[in-house]
Amino acid sequence: MDKAILYKYFNNEATEAEVDVLFAWIEAAPRNRQEFIQLKTAWALTSEAQMDASLLKNQRPQLKPKQSRTKIWRYAAVFLVLLGGALTWYASRSAFEPKTENAIVLEVSQDDSYTLEKEQPVLITAANGMQVAEATAQQITYEKGADSTQILPQRITVPYGKTYKVLLADGSQVYLNAGSTLEFPNVFTGATREVRLTGEGFFDVAKNPQKPFEVHTGPLTVAVLGTRFNVKAYAESGFIETALEEGSVGLHQNKIHKSGMVLIPGELASYNRNTQEFTKKAGNIEQEIAWIYGELLLDNTPCAEILKKLERHYNVKIHNHYPQLAQQSFSGAVKLDLGIEQLLQVLQLDTDFVYEIHGQHITLTKPNTNH
Repeated sequence: MDKAILYKYFNNEATEAEVDVLFAWIEAAPRNRQEFIQLKTAWALTSEAQMDASLLKNQRPQLKPKQSRTKIWRYAAVFLVLLGGALTWYASRSAFEPKTENAIVLEVSQDDSYTLEKEQPVLITAANGMQVAEATAQQITYEKGADSTQILPQRITVPYGKTYKVLLADGSQVYLNAGSTLEFPNVFTGATREVRLTGEGFFDVAKNPQKPFEVHTGPLTVAVLGTRFNVKAYAESGFIETALEEGSVGLHQNKIHKSGMVLIPGELASYNRNTQEFTKKAGNIEQEIAWIYGELLLDNTPCAEILKKLERHYNVKIHNHYPQLAQQSFSGAVKLDLGIEQLLQVLQLDTDFVYEIHGQHITLTKPNTNH
């Protein structure tokens, strides 16, 4: 079936002759009907719609926002929500489910490590048998009021394709995105609460005016008392970005405290690793933190940036050999619990391209227009 006829039909632009051709094709074979349902569902998900933030919040069981949001979003490309049986069927028929042997690992010492993806809870203990934390496949919870004489360095590594939640001993919550590492003690002592991040993390910091919370990431330190913010500091990126949702944060280069800036809610700071310069602007904070809700919000986002996010989330390598696609930008929202193949199919509705999947490698090429 010519996709051009399908899209014209979905947009009420098909002629009577084209409609007759379409329905004849649908009735010709059960698989044609299934393909039509797939494409019809995908098209419905890409139509323009206004989405109130309260409905968006109802789809986010992982984290309850502290503040109600009243902003109305217009999703111009891809908003995936539960639309009934058709979507359930569509989302479940993934021909490609990426697998990875990499596990989420906690290192307590060079000789002591734990895999944090067991079906049953795992108890993390010190050498003397003292319980330090309890871990499940979704999160690890550190003991509040632990013995401050038993300070144990902790290091959690989250591979591509996965995310993880850490509940620190002071009550702070950290959501780690794919390809991230967090270093921290099992209990905070001294005048500050210090952690070290590589990759991306969202921090919901417990307030303690007497003991500031500091996130060290490469050449930067983010210092707060109690707030909610996102830090993106992947080693392969030339920039370190901080987005503030609530409270206030101060940023400075390590050992050069006067060279930074202060953010207020709604601002996004970017540090250029090469020039060692800061910039800040009003940011789309909901877009920056959407990953903790299992979403990818796009706001005229360049294709290259989208593909990099998909590589991390699905633990794949995407090779784009279609220059026109590389120049495209996309807007909308994607629920990341879809398989990568379904997601690519929906993106195809905006800009046509061909994809081939070979194991963990995906190749994107120009469509063949000679038919």
